[in-house]
Amino acid sequence: MILRSIAGGVEVLAPAKLNLFLEVAGRRPDGYHEIESLMVEVDLFDRLTFREEEGGAIALTCDDPSLPVDGRNLVVRAAELLRSESGCRSGARIDLKKSIPAQAGLAGGSSDAAATLAALDRLWNLGTPPGRLAELAGRIGSDVAFFLQGPSAVCRGRGERVEAVSLPIPLHFVLIAPEVGLSTADVYQRLKPPEQSRSIVPALAALAAGDPVDLGRSLFNRLQPVAESIRPELAAVRDALADLGPLLCGSLMSGSGSAYFGLVRDSAAAERAAHALNPLGLGSVRVVTCGP
Repeated sequence: MILRSIAGGVEVLAPAKLNLFLEVAGRRPDGYHEIESLMVEVDLFDRLTFREEEGGAIALTCDDPSLPVDGRNLVVRAAELLRSESGCRSGARIDLKKSIPAQAGLAGGSSDAAATLAALDRLWNLGTPPGRLAELAGRIGSDVAFFLQGPSAVCRGRGERVEAVSLPIPLHFVLIAPEVGLSTADVYQRLKPPEQSRSIVPALAALAAGDPVDLGRSLFNRLQPVAESIRPELAAVRDALADLGPLLCGSLMSGSGSAYFGLVRDSAAAERAAHALNPLGLGSVRVVTCGP
């Protein structure tokens, strides 16, 4: 997250995330699933601007007409929760410009919500302690707290328990976002939790060693087969990445899909991978990076 003051307000660049490892255990009493995930922010950003609203209202505008701008949007929910819990009576005019695809497993909505908490805390001069902001983030959505801790972290529980991990080298990816989307709830509903969970330790060790090849071998997502069973056409994206062979260190679907990424050694390899994938018409293709 990149937050800066601008004339009359605050601007935030809210990043997308990728899951380099995602294991899902059984369903919890609260209806969520227990997860363990290694997540990283990448430089694909939504842009949000925040300014004071004299009348005290929370007013959201968005350049994507398919998204709601009322209480169904996590941005509005985050703003209203922070105002309610802080006792603040101020309002805000929020403008959201979307670049992160929806229903792609990239957590754009969660990132926007985290950006809202951080930006309004500054705009309204609240001085909320980081732990309190994280607690509010966990109440809004499972991935929201991660974006207050990025750029890399292990997330546990339903995603709200976040432990930052170091990132010794930049990580480079080619990212494909197909036009089809997937509902996170639908994917989780069809999941059959494993009898024995996959260990996150190899992925963490490879990340700590700064070895993209070993990290590529450790990529894992329990939800990917489920998502591909719902949308069989996504197998073409998976196979196209596999066909790049040694150009990639590994590839995976992010979260509950539908976006896929390939991990590469460096930015030049990412550009070569994007050049090979672009003509295939599988979706939007981008080169993205997570930097230390």
